[in-house]
Amino acid sequence: MAISWIDFGIIAAYLMAMLGIGYYIFRRNPNFEEYLIAGRSMTTPVLVCTLASTYYGLDVLFGTSELAFNNGVVAYFGYSVLYLVLYAIAAFVLSKRLRTANFTSLPEILERNYGTGAATFGALASIFYSIPALALFALGRISEVIFGVDAMIGAAAIGSIALVYTLWGGLWAVAITDTIQFVLMCVTLAIGIPLLLHEVGGFEAAAQIIPPDHFDLLGNLPIWLLLAYVATGLSVFVEPGFYQRIFAAKDYRQARNALLIAVVIWGTYDWLVVAGGMLAHSAMLQGILPANLHPNDALLTAVTYALPVGFVGIFLAGVLATSMSTVDSYTLVAGANMAYDLYRPLVKPDITDQQLVKFTKRGVVVAWVLGFFLAFMFDRLMALWVFTATILTSTVFVPIFIGLYWKGRKTPLAGTLSCGLGLLSVIVYYITIMSLGEPNELYGTFIWTFELGSTSISLWQEYALFFSLPMSVVGFLVGNLFGREAVK
Repeated sequence: MAISWIDFGIIAAYLMAMLGIGYYIFRRNPNFEEYLIAGRSMTTPVLVCTLASTYYGLDVLFGTSELAFNNGVVAYFGYSVLYLVLYAIAAFVLSKRLRTANFTSLPEILERNYGTGAATFGALASIFYSIPALALFALGRISEVIFGVDAMIGAAAIGSIALVYTLWGGLWAVAITDTIQFVLMCVTLAIGIPLLLHEVGGFEAAAQIIPPDHFDLLGNLPIWLLLAYVATGLSVFVEPGFYQRIFAAKDYRQARNALLIAVVIWGTYDWLVVAGGMLAHSAMLQGILPANLHPNDALLTAVTYALPVGFVGIFLAGVLATSMSTVDSYTLVAGANMAYDLYRPLVKPDITDQQLVKFTKRGVVVAWVLGFFLAFMFDRLMALWVFTATILTSTVFVPIFIGLYWKGRKTPLAGTLSCGLGLLSVIVYYITIMSLGEPNELYGTFIWTFELGSTSISLWQEYALFFSLPMSVVGFLVGNLFGREAVK
């Protein structure tokens, strides 16, 4: 795919601007609270931009459009709408309780309720969820499809820019760059989707050639797979980056209002992404795009094809912005988990503020490297997203919500067993399915089919939460029954 020098110039200018902002913030030399949670001083406008940009990375741009390309409007009505509803609920349920308690990180909630054992498991799960594998995977796809560069090389080159400005400026650098990225993110789809619709001959022409089941609200997805996607929505309530933004807000009202505004923006963005995936399917069937178009690449290829010179550069800068806003936010969260939630309580309880900043920066680098290697272990974005969300939810959802809302007995053993059994059950489940099951190319997953009496049962790797969450509940009940004392 040929890209003009004008478009390359726009992309280069965007990347240099991101580095410049990071360096400007770096000169302020922030303390740990400023570096991680912006001194708890963020107001609604900034929070809207950083929330909207961070949570709608390329996992949505590519993952949701992939689902729309393959299955149609179920990507919106069977998947995205659920998340929007859950975020709206979280705005009212969590904002006040989390902000008024002045937590600094997600694992700290576990530490206050159950001690260091549960907090350690929570930190490990948060780190694993937050390492930027999804975003780096997507950057690799962009590099390969658009720039003709090897995916790993492209992800390393572009992703390192987000790493550098995050190291320099912390959350303020992330938030300010997210504001620019947010604007680019919205503008690109607002321009690209109408032009793509024009290329395929309008809505009626596209609707005539797209398979009819693509317009079914729940599509042709297996019902249990759809329920598995629904179950991953619980990760909204334990989302480390979401918690970080609440902790960084000036007060809980700023966080609540920002999240509700962001929900409206996400709903619009999601619909454009789903429409883009379906229009790309139409363009492929019409012969406008290659017949062997990969679902992950469909939206990117189709919109780039439809845009004129100059607008392609803006669109690609917006696509890069969408991914980089995720890389910067989550590497910062993971780095802080390593320094504040692991190194501080387990190794050096008397750590100074300057040392916390230094070790957080080291953790940011480690998180980036781990994310880079994990990114290329999965073929599909949805499979990678479900795996990381399952790990986080299975480990911390039960003990965190009991810790926040249950006033009764809570023992350290209960928190530790709940986290540990939830995490272990996911690992065992995935190993079992990948060992005994068969790969499924259509959905990018593994499925183990076996006979139980006269019934044929198929277990997908996405079904892990159906087993791991009950195990986490069992762990808490057993630990609470046999634990010696509750943490006050």
